[in-house]
Amino acid sequence: MIKKLLFLLIFTSIISGKPAEPGPVDQRIIQYTFNEQYDLAKKLCQDQININQTSPKYYYYLINTKIFEYYQKVAELDPSKRDEGRKTLNKEIINYCENIIDKIDDSNFSVENKFYYGTIYAYLARIYGVDASWWSAFKSGKKAKNYMQEVLKADPKFYDAYLVLGMLEYYADRMSGVTGFIAGVLGLSGSRETGLNYLKLAYDNGKLTFGQTSLTMIEVYSSLEGNEYAALPFFEKFLDRFPKNKRTLNAYCQTLMNLWEVKKAGEIIRSDKDNLIDDYAKARFYDITGNPALAIQHGEKALLNEKTLYRGGANASRYFIVINSWLNGDNARVKKYEPTLSDRFKDELLSARKNEKEFRWLRELSIDIAFDKSAADVEQFLKSKPDFTRLKSFEDEYNLLIGVFYFRNNHFDKAEQYFDRAVNSTGERERYSAVRYLIEIYLKQTVGKAKVENLLLIIDNLANARLSSRSRDLVKKYNL
Repeated sequence: MIKKLLFLLIFTSIISGKPAEPGPVDQRIIQYTFNEQYDLAKKLCQDQININQTSPKYYYYLINTKIFEYYQKVAELDPSKRDEGRKTLNKEIINYCENIIDKIDDSNFSVENKFYYGTIYAYLARIYGVDASWWSAFKSGKKAKNYMQEVLKADPKFYDAYLVLGMLEYYADRMSGVTGFIAGVLGLSGSRETGLNYLKLAYDNGKLTFGQTSLTMIEVYSSLEGNEYAALPFFEKFLDRFPKNKRTLNAYCQTLMNLWEVKKAGEIIRSDKDNLIDDYAKARFYDITGNPALAIQHGEKALLNEKTLYRGGANASRYFIVINSWLNGDNARVKKYEPTLSDRFKDELLSARKNEKEFRWLRELSIDIAFDKSAADVEQFLKSKPDFTRLKSFEDEYNLLIGVFYFRNNHFDKAEQYFDRAVNSTGERERYSAVRYLIEIYLKQTVGKAKVENLLLIIDNLANARLSSRSRDLVKKYNL
């Protein structure tokens, strides 16, 4: 009788076993990794590897840490040496992953260890992809997919496996040309919709991969889909758990400013006790909110570490310094930095000088919008609008600003009118922004199919991958 009860207890625990969850040591590694304390994470991983060298678990955690450290190392390289440095770092991680795969026997793996081992193949696929070694990338991706399918066949509730499957589906769908052909040959043609659904399953239900899945969702929505609104909840939940992740915190701050959520960005900057927000973000914030002295101060600080700035960050920082110095009448500083401006910003400065009255009016309007002035106040200010008939670029900027203002106040019909005008802008940036907002409006409310079809034609002509991907949601909603 006792033997039967014991067998029943063991059998029941296997059938109804809880999903794999990080243990205390794993939690510490995760906290160290995603709070960018890479040396502590790597040491803890290596300590566990030394105890059991045949288990893939802590190799998985160590490789995960190495990959996130990789992005930091690349960002810190001199821009002229980044390609060479990236190749060196790629090779280092690829060799490590290949060595682990060759070293470990996978014949008697538990479901959990099969997941870790398969994810090492997924990491390998990602780095091969970064290295543009597509055949190797897709071969490794195929291996990873097979392992995840085996994991889910053994345990359909092992939701973390959907992270790898989701990434493979989504990224393969975006491939074209030779890379798309190779992916198709290896059975990785992909589906955007399936990929997004799988990623959401992993995010909502997974226990092991919250950090990786969150950052993937952020990358997908903010960078690839061009849907920064959708990225915000993933930023917020990730940073709630890992508040010292400087890279993600700064990306969140920039995204808020992109979306004119300037007050939120200001709250983050003012509460930044650990000095995690970089000077470029601060310079941009103070420029948007009309604080010339601080915009100049942080712009100059940003340039002290110019090589670590985002692409375009150095040029933007110089412009913040010059335009705010000009507004303040600081001619000496203007003279110092003006020769260093890019051609684009030289043109913008020249336009501001030639049309100072109109420029200052537009700037005041943008500051009012940044500070969430009431509709009554903004509309009263609009009565003093200068004549922009001969200033097409100023008129385009005006249309975008008012469109954003009405959009953020949920007056979508009014916003649509201004974005419709901005779509005809001569500037590519302005057209892109207007189309992006029109997509949001057409998804938030239902409009006539003719409007949607016209917008889809504009998107086709722009040939922008983000807008093209996002437009699929319009096609689905309006059954086109």
